[in-house]
Amino acid sequence: MSGRLARKSAAWLVNVAIAITALRTNLMRSILTTLGVMIGVFAVTLAVAVGSGAQVSVMQSINALGSNMALIFPEPDNEGGRTSFDRGRLTMRDARAIQKQVSGITDIAPQLRTSIQLVVAGRNATTTGIGATPGYAKVTNAAAESGRFISDADVRSAARVVVLGPSVATKLFGDYDPIGETVRINRAPFTVIGVMESKGSSFGNDNDDLAIMPISTTRQRFSGDSLAGPDDLQILFVGFEDGVSLPRAKREITRLLRERYRVRGKEINPFTIRTTEEFMKESAQVTGIFQIVLVAIASISLLVGGIGIMNIMLVSVTERTREIGLRMALGAKRSDIRNQFLVEAAVLCVIGGAIGLALAVAAGTALTIYADFPVPIGIGVGIGAIVFSAVIGLLFGGYPAVRASRLSPIEALRSE
Repeated sequence: MSGRLARKSAAWLVNVAIAITALRTNLMRSILTTLGVMIGVFAVTLAVAVGSGAQVSVMQSINALGSNMALIFPEPDNEGGRTSFDRGRLTMRDARAIQKQVSGITDIAPQLRTSIQLVVAGRNATTTGIGATPGYAKVTNAAAESGRFISDADVRSAARVVVLGPSVATKLFGDYDPIGETVRINRAPFTVIGVMESKGSSFGNDNDDLAIMPISTTRQRFSGDSLAGPDDLQILFVGFEDGVSLPRAKREITRLLRERYRVRGKEINPFTIRTTEEFMKESAQVTGIFQIVLVAIASISLLVGGIGIMNIMLVSVTERTREIGLRMALGAKRSDIRNQFLVEAAVLCVIGGAIGLALAVAAGTALTIYADFPVPIGIGVGIGAIVFSAVIGLLFGGYPAVRASRLSPIEALRSE
């Protein structure tokens, strides 16, 4: 049994050697033929990696908000295609009621958001100003890398203090420690009390480009007439303990707010509730479709490359008809001729696939470094690309190989 296996292995190695010799004989034609497969493998591999990177980036964006939470917006719910032009409402009183009456909550993070300009020593930065409470850090898994976060005392006194995101701190202070320094926010002086830990970026959005202030200070100095009431909110984050069912929590919050706003029957909710679980499912679906479309488009180039392989192999069979007849006359079986051309097509495709994979890895690395977009190409993807290349060679080289094996030895020897 082992001797038979050794003989078969030796026969395949001989076919590989013959294939490499044949490819070297027509080097330029071989290079041009592999271009189609190379471009196809490059496109498909990169498409798969970009799709995976999009999923990773979306998950990073969601995790930057917070992992296990619900987001409540003061906007009429348009679920089911219904719309309403009535203004929604969400207040601090609603937030406190949710915290007291809904089970499994770790903390809440009521917020006001506005665009602000910070100026210090001739440097300026325009960023998103977030008016928040101390619960913001717990709900969003954020923390101050240096200094401290805003406190309850800051909120009660409407203190003019600010915690900077790393990107804003770098723009304004460079490598200098900003703790205790004064910055002017929309011309009002604020004291820097902390710098947040970096959360990086995702989908080109800088998660560190923000400045956090006490919600009371933001309401007094920056909200203006944008809010309908004195305790209105623009968004509310509600964090939950691990293991809490977010769909159940959403139903509880919906029921509570409907009671508070006296919403009856099928009337539209004056608020919208989304959970991170919903964001993840929807994002996975969208990025999945995106990846399928990318791979489908890229596969067209691989199909064209396979057709090119078939065409060149047919030409090769025609050119080497006399060689085929001579081998048959010397005792080669039809299976030997067939395997010879199959191996030649597979080797041609594997070489093109390897080059395409190398180019895809280089392109993915460049995107990761310069575009800050993750493009993961793992070992599994690399092995899959090489194996798929060989399969393409076997599929598209099959017809020319079978055609070569069916040639009549006498007719083949007569060929000029």
